[in-house]
Amino acid sequence: MLDILIVMNNYFHDVATATLIAAAAIMWTLERQALRGAPEDLATLTRAYPTLSRFANAALVWVILGGIPRVITFNSHDLGAIRGDLIPAIAVKHVVEVAAVVLGVLLWRRVRNRIQASGEGIRA
Repeated sequence: MLDILIVMNNYFHDVATATLIAAAAIMWTLERQALRGAPEDLATLTRAYPTLSRFANAALVWVILGGIPRVITFNSHDLGAIRGDLIPAIAVKHVVEVAAVVLGVLLWRRVRNRIQASGEGIRA
């Protein structure tokens, strides 16, 4: 039973990573449209910001908390560790993921500042 829970945690950890990146991609797209488009495009960005922020925050929490048991059980439950040939790929993956999180934080701050400067205000 514990093995199933560990594998499910690893799966949901990957889903949370994908959710985090997808939320950032949607936010970036909406921001680009707001910069180029009509005033209603900024209103769309303003409306989407709280929801996308909740998704991103929940995903980031899951990535961090779900990563703890994943690290602890890495040698016994991750295929790359078992086979021993994916360690370089996993290292590169983590560098890319950390860069994505840092860029995502910068994006969120920029969008929040843009919304606040527009006078729209962020609706909860």
